[in-house]
Amino acid sequence: MLSRMDWTPSEKKIARRVFEMALAEELAEVMAEFKRRAAAAAEPADLWAIEDDLRRTRRDIDAKYDFRYSQLILLFGGLLRAGRIAEAQLAGLSEEKLAAIRRVASM
Repeated sequence: MLSRMDWTPSEKKIARRVFEMALAEELAEVMAEFKRRAAAAAEPADLWAIEDDLRRTRRDIDAKYDFRYSQLILLFGGLLRAGRIAEAQLAGLSEEKLAAIRRVASM
């Protein structure tokens, strides 16, 4: 069961590094898109549309990036499937965890 997997100290470091990197990259994309849209805004209505999209994006990111060890297999599998991380970045995790991440990624 995914929630019962134990994480060694070295695996925790790997997981934290991969998590933080993927989150930072996704937030950088959101920032770039926000700046592009804000620069192109011509009317107040454009600002409210940007705000609505930012709120939705924030909810999505907050829900996706859940750093509980019981959720990391699902997160990493989803990130792998989406091409946000590479399997090589997960090197050092146990084969059991890697296999579970691959299974999630293949769904």
